[in-house]
Amino acid sequence: MNHIAPLIVTIIAVILTGCQSTGVIPMDQDSYMIGKKDGTPGLGVSLSNKAAVYQEANDFCQAKKLEVKTLHITTTPAMPGQLGSTELQFKCVQPGGTAKPLVLDPNTIIEIRDR
Repeated sequence: MNHIAPLIVTIIAVILTGCQSTGVIPMDQDSYMIGKKDGTPGLGVSLSNKAAVYQEANDFCQAKKLEVKTLHITTTPAMPGQLGSTELQFKCVQPGGTAKPLVLDPNTIIEIRDR
């Protein structure tokens, strides 16, 4: 019974430290990054972890009256013995961006004629 208490304390400590964020870390050329381990047990990608990282980035940029522009996002799914994580690299830009849906222009036109 004496061996169970330290094991429980260790498991709780791992879970609590596993879901901490790095906070906003300045990178080069006015860009920033946030990394966050996902403390949720299970397999796959945690959408709540990804949402929490974006929320932290939005809060940071909104304090400057700016908006988030994603430069790169990496999401690592949780597996047995490994916590998932999300890393977001971003810039804070002026509001009113010009985001447009992705439309691929064909580089070859095929014409079919019936005779």
